Order: sequence, then structure tokens, then C-alpha cells
Amino acid sequence: MKKVLFILSTSYAGSHFLSLLLGSHSRTLHIGEVSRLGTDKFEVSELDWTAGGVFNGLGKKDLPDIHQTVFSRSHPSPEVLIDTSKTIQWAESFSHDNRHQKKYLHLIRDPRALVRRYGLQSTPESRRKIRWKLACKFPALAFSIWQAPETDLWMYQWLLQNQKITNFIRKNNFDSELVTYRDLATDQAGEITRLMRWLDLEYEPGQLEYWNRPHIGSQKRNYDWVKEKKTQHFDLRWQTELSPETQRRITENSRVRAYLADLKLKFIPDGLTHADK
Repeated sequence: MKKVLFILSTSYAGSHFLSLLLGSHSRTLHIGEVSRLGTDKFEVSELDWTAGGVFNGLGKKDLPDIHQTVFSRSHPSPEVLIDTSKTIQWAESFSHDNRHQKKYLHLIRDPRALVRRYGLQSTPESRRKIRWKLACKFPALAFSIWQAPETDLWMYQWLLQNQKITNFIRKNNFDSELVTYRDLATDQAGEITRLMRWLDLEYEPGQLEYWNRPHIGSQKRNYDWVKEKKTQHFDLRWQTELSPETQRRITENSRVRAYLADLKLKFIPDGLTHADK
């Protein structure tokens, strides 16, 4: 039976990077954030048209059958589609679709990186909204959340989003795996080999040079330079752009540490990794 792999993650966790690596196998296909098909946020690669126009003419009305449609329109038809729509709501909408085997991959990035990134788009209105949301979700912390520095808000947002993914996977007893952005960036061959075996496929070394494979799925234009330079990129800007005090507050937070311990993950200087490494 053909498979659909749903990558679940927060924003800015590296899901497109992961999807391109997994989708560069001869029997897989990167389709990107296909849940956005029919909107201006679904930036299909021009290569789609040279690959047969898989998405040609498709829009929102086609989303309930999108995986079956892509399988049938692709030549040769892949064994696995890599869907990096990221959201629980999207993955859940296919939970009763038995036409394909489904797998779920939780990609998790260091909260220090996400605190930095969320802060870049922070506004007074977004901060007010997240304080209300977090106060409702963490009632024991309601008072302190209203007094907390902005960076704590983004830390708790990271925690809330990832806990939802964990609970979704566990509640449904899904066939799932966990990968951290740091482990993927520093050991691409090892992590992709592990994940390909989980998908019942053998790793192909060419997957690491994903820029050599024509990809039809959505693209991240901000990272076209990586493909153009044909290089690997490990984003560690948080190390210099977050103060040591902010980094310490994150790594020493008891709720964050308890969650990571539950996932058998740990902090190391350059990110999150599995505790047994």
C-alpha cells in the first residue's frame, strides 16, 4: 500500500528542509504544504510543469482527495508522498482515509531558536493575544504569564504547540517517529537513513544533495540561496541573537525540561538531541 507521511511541527522548525531530504529518494515525492493549495501561499515550483503539471488546475475543492490525485498524476507514481503541511488539523482530516498507509513524523526544534524567530514578528497585539491564550492553557501560571518577559511567552507557545502534537500522536497510537532539527542538520545521512528504513525504503546517498532533484511541491523562496550554492545550512542564529540570560531561562524552565525528558530529548549547546546520544 502506498504511504503518506505527515510532517508535524511548529512553524520555522525546518520542515521543508526535512521534506526535501526525504522527498529526494527515487520512490518518494515532496509535495510541500499542500493544505495551502489554491492560495497564494502555495508556491509551486516551476519544475511542476516540466514534471507533468501534477498540480495543474487543482484548487481547494480538490483537497479531500489530494493525495490520491497526486499519486495518480505522477509518473512514475511514488511509493511515499511527503506532506509538510505541519498542522494537526490537516493530518486529522485524513485520519479515516484508508486508501493509503499513514505515518507521522514529529519534527521538533530547539525552543531557543523559536523564541528568537517568534520575537522577530512580535507586535503589541500578538503579545496580548498570546498572553490570554497561555493564561487559559496554563491556569497555574496565569498571574506570572501576565508579568512575564516577552521571551517567556514564545517559550510557552513553543511548549504548547509541541505538546499538542505529542498528545495527538499518542492519543491515536499513530505509527510515528521523532526527529530534532539539530540532529538532522548535523547528521543528515544518519537521520535520513533511520527515517527511510521506517518508511520501508533504503537510503540513497543522493538524497542529501536535494537540489539535484526536481521537486514539484511548494518551495521556501527565502532559502533558494542554499540550493543555488549547493551547500548545507545549520541555522544557529539564536546563539548570538538571544542573551545568555534568555537562553538560561529557557533551558532551566521546569515545564520545558519535563516535556523534553518525556520525549527522551535533552539540551546541548547547539540544540536538542536524543538523550541516548
